[in-house]
Formats: sequence, structure tokens, C-alpha cells
Amino acid sequence: MTRTTLTALVASLILSSCGGTEEDYIEPPPPAPTWENKKPLVMVASPGSLAVGEKLTILGQDFLDKGHGNVVVRFKGTFFNSEGETNAVDYQAIPEILNSGKLRWNLWPNVVFDRTGDHLGRFVGHVIVLNQGNDGSQKFSEPFPFSLDIKPSIIPRAARPTTGACSSVISDTLEGQPMMFVAEVIGLRPASQDNPITFYWSFMAEQWKVTFTYNTLNPSSVAPKTGSVMLEDKITSGTVSSIADGGDRNFLLKVGSDLIGSTGLKELRTGAIPAEGNNMPITVNVAAVDSSGKQAKISIKVVIHHKADLVYDGVSVLAERFAPQMVSDCMPGGDIGRDVNYHEATSESRARTMSFNWNVSAGGSVNPGAFLPGSWNNPWALGINFSVGFGVNVNEHASSDQSHSLSINGHLLPGEYGAFYRQTSKVYRIGQLMGFTACGQAVKLGEAILTDWMWTPDLATGYNCPPPTQLQPAQKFRD
Repeated sequence: MTRTTLTALVASLILSSCGGTEEDYIEPPPPAPTWENKKPLVMVASPGSLAVGEKLTILGQDFLDKGHGNVVVRFKGTFFNSEGETNAVDYQAIPEILNSGKLRWNLWPNVVFDRTGDHLGRFVGHVIVLNQGNDGSQKFSEPFPFSLDIKPSIIPRAARPTTGACSSVISDTLEGQPMMFVAEVIGLRPASQDNPITFYWSFMAEQWKVTFTYNTLNPSSVAPKTGSVMLEDKITSGTVSSIADGGDRNFLLKVGSDLIGSTGLKELRTGAIPAEGNNMPITVNVAAVDSSGKQAKISIKVVIHHKADLVYDGVSVLAERFAPQMVSDCMPGGDIGRDVNYHEATSESRARTMSFNWNVSAGGSVNPGAFLPGSWNNPWALGINFSVGFGVNVNEHASSDQSHSLSINGHLLPGEYGAFYRQTSKVYRIGQLMGFTACGQAVKLGEAILTDWMWTPDLATGYNCPPPTQLQPAQKFRD
């Protein structure tokens, strides 16, 4: 091969790899890999003993991700309870998917393997994991041998508002709701005068409104603003303790490390959600200890909501792509080449806007009075913090000089030219508006659509000045 031919070949390769003209060949991107629902593999299920409210961890491989379907855990075998009785078990549950190799399942709200749900015992059998794909496919793991002992536990018999026809144990409610709780301990012998059981109810003052009647003191002077509030209930018969807003029973009160004394409970209400949030998980911690020191404990979790929440999972939809703009001078590579970096000099600013698609029929399917008057015309009256929900200030302009995506650098070869381009894209962030009742019933109210903006940079290179960009042409995708 002659020197002239070799030089021409090298120049041709450089031209095709660095942009060139529109007539140059651009290799198309490889096709996206086809998704396949794989057969999961269970390797470990631990620990081997749980109390109600504690979690089982399952380790393995190829557990389905949330974007492609659901994962189901199936327990199949026999339960031997503490009374010497047995019953067959075929129980299915939806676990928490931590990643493709880790699941977590909560034993809740009782001993689900037992026929009555309230006996200690041992489950012996297998764990099976099912991948249920959105495409209808199902893949089962091989049965994994597994046994589980049930430890002394506290079972929540009631966890709900004192008003309204709610189910016994709820997981969601509203701010400021008067609450009641009933807890039964299993695995401890029933209380008696000589052998009482002491229940300890703990509330965080930041999460709950708890006030008391204490002699002639103003209840607000006893209630702390922060930290733990503990109510001690010593029972002398049975295995159950209860606590409720406006109750007429006395408890031994402990605030932080200070023992206050016997007091009546005046208020027990869910707290207020901070301004920077749309919902807030709160807990009630309960422990029971008998006279021998044997104990059980549980943490009861409740999520409190505004009358409506914004549920946004990060989905953005491209609405419009604008024509690329050249935002730098044409830069020569010179005789030896040069490194170039882009810095935003002429920024672009766009306004974020909000729009709503309402589910008109939803208003009649929730509890009357659950939503503020006029809220359908003024969604901000629902108390939703849209900025927190979407993760950006919805009232602020989006500006290209604050976009992290515009950081770009490159190298120009000798004799080559370069130019930076910027492309503006309009995107819709779509969140679901969910309404809630005091009993935790969720109703889809519609959608909140935030119009947002993003910017894409490009370093175009070639042997003409200015070189053309490889960014896509303008196109409208959605109104």
C-alpha cells in the first residue's frame, strides 16, 4: 500500500468517527436487549425464628424487578402449634423487593401460619418464590426447605381511629385522628394478681399529640414537645392491654427519663405532617413483660396523610424536542489538536407549569367531607406540597445554567473544527393524586402534570466550520 493511499484511508476513518457531513455513514445503535422472565433461585431464608412484626430475609438470584412485574413468596408445609395441633399451610405473600437477589417479608399482623393466628409453634415446609411478569409469564423457584419458629409476640387486635367504621387494624390514616390500640401478648402466661404483665406503650412526641390529666396541672405542661412518652399499663388478668384517645383509665407516665406518676390519658391523636412532606410514617412501640422477665415486643407502623397525596415514581415523558442551537464559536483544532470544555455562557430559562387531569367520579366514592370545599378547583387547598413530591421547586424557573447535564468536554484533532450545541426538551413529570379517608382508603383523584425542562449538550467535530451536530431534529410528541 502506498503512503498516499494509507493517508487517505486514515483521513477517511477519522472523518467518519468524528461527525463528518450528513452523507457520512453513521452506524445505527444496537437493538435493545429482549427482556426475559428468568427462573428465580432461593439460596437462604433467615432468621429461623420470628415474632409477629419481625422480618424474614430471602437471598437468591433473578428476583423480578418492579418494572417488569411482581414477586410472590409462597410458604407450603405444616404448622405445629403450641397446643399440639397441626394444620396444613399454603400461604402466599407479597414481599418487599430490595434488589434482584434480596427479598424481605414481614410476619404481620398475626401468626399467619396458624389456623387461628394466635398460637406459638413451628412451621416446617418449603419457601417458593414466584416471578409474575407483566407479560403474563410465571417462573417458579425450586422449593427451598425451610422451618420457622414463632417467638413470643404481641398481636395488634386494634389500631384504628376511634371514630368511623374502620377495619380493626389499618396502616394509613389522616393527620389529627383520635386513635385507639388494643394489643394481646401470646407466649406469656395470663396475668394474675401475683404475676401481672406490664405493657409499655411508647410514642414519639414529634409524631403524636399526647396530652394528659395530671392532678390539677395543665395537661400541656406535662406533655413534652420532643422525645419519648411512655405509658405503663400493669394488668392483673388476661393478656390484653388497650389505650385510646379520651379514655377513662389511668397509666403510669414516664416522659424521657422522668417518672411523672399516675395520670389519665386525655388525647391520643396522630400528629401533623411537616411542611416539607406529603405523608409521614409514625410508630407505636409496645412491649410486654411478665413477672419472670419473659417479654415480647412489636412496633406498629401507621402512615399519616393529608387529605390528598402526590405519588410520583420518577416517570418523565418527553413532550417536545426543540431544534439544536449552536452555543459556542467554531473552534479550530490547530496544528497539534486541543482539549475543549463547555461552560454555559448564554443560559436559557423556562417556566415550570402545573396542570391537572381530574377523575371526576372520585369525589363521590370517598367519605363525605374528606376534601376541602373548592379543592377540585384549587388543588393547592388539598395541602399537597408539590415541590416535595416532584423533587423540584414547581414555582421556580428551570435554567440551563443550573443543569448538571451540560457538563461536557472533548478533544479536537489537528486540522479539525469543533462546536458546542445545546438542545432543549420539554418533559412532563406525571404524578398520581391520591385521596385518603380516615380509615386509610385510597382513591385515585387524577393526575398532576408538571411541565419541566432539560438540556442536552453535544460537541460536534468535523473538517468544515461549523461542523453539524448529531443531536436529533425538532419534533413534537405530545400536546
